[in-house]
Amino acid sequence: MNFGIRALLALCVALAVTAAASALLIPVLRRRKLEQHVREDGPKSHLSKEGTPTMGGIMIVMGLLCAVLLLSFYSDARSAGAVFFLVCGTLAFTLIGFLDDFIKLIRRRSLGLRAWQKIVLQLAAAVFVAVYSYAGMDQHQELIPFTREFWDLGRGYVPFTMFVFLAMVNSVNLTDGLDGLAASCVMINGAALFAIVVVLYPALLLAGGEALIGADGIIADTGIFLMALVGACLGFLCFNRHPAKVFMGDTGSFALGAALTVAATTLELQLTLPIMGFVYVMSSVSVIIQVGSFKLRHKRVFRMAPLHHHFELMGIPETRVVGGYMIVTVVLSMIAVLSAFV
Repeated sequence: MNFGIRALLALCVALAVTAAASALLIPVLRRRKLEQHVREDGPKSHLSKEGTPTMGGIMIVMGLLCAVLLLSFYSDARSAGAVFFLVCGTLAFTLIGFLDDFIKLIRRRSLGLRAWQKIVLQLAAAVFVAVYSYAGMDQHQELIPFTREFWDLGRGYVPFTMFVFLAMVNSVNLTDGLDGLAASCVMINGAALFAIVVVLYPALLLAGGEALIGADGIIADTGIFLMALVGACLGFLCFNRHPAKVFMGDTGSFALGAALTVAATTLELQLTLPIMGFVYVMSSVSVIIQVGSFKLRHKRVFRMAPLHHHFELMGIPETRVVGGYMIVTVVLSMIAVLSAFV
């Protein structure tokens, strides 16, 4: 089957499965009282969200996996290995998020895993993806934006990749604080990475499945994965847009952060993530600044961190904050696409 057709089908299948699963499972989550417990120190406007079903990331992962497993080509061992990396890398962090959510729900509190437990589990997952990418897929370099040159990291590739995964997964998690915010930004980033695939490898759109072997097969299956990610986010946004009928929880935010990063890793585009994912970077930086300032000076820099809550407390409506983040992400994602071939 032609790559372009498979990519379109991946988007449609992921969208349909995620939307259908959401429609079916949201009532189940509500009946079983699997509901969000809002932080008492959060914005007062969020108190009305108390009781909204959570763990919606399960639906995102269902749509993503169905599309990827159905429409990836598995043209040879390298391509199959890439699909294994994309799927297992995403699932490794998804399971950590699921465990965190499960503990929150069982104990009826806004905090799940202890900080040290989450760090240990994330480090283990990061070691797995970094070592598999380096040893199993023979990856050791990254494209330097705006240069068309590659940076060969040698053995430094493993700690570098571990850092990127930990930073991205936790930054997307911090960004998931408003209705539709994380899903919409990751959706835009996924579309941008797919655009880079099409721009750098336009021949994929014309090649039949039998021609997609070796490196071409890896790139093609990563493209399918990205379109499935976009479709899953679209399907979830049908229920997660304001006012949200379901939240993704850490299950979803960890899954989305990991999915975006495994795709960028396979394409050797990890250095473009800070560009297209600038809003995630700012979420993490705002928290670091806020905590550091309070501990050192006993003063807060922002009204509340992460940054999107600061904008809320300035009186900006939640929908406008999300819209602003989406606009910024679109612009920076376009810059990231240009950086890959200029």
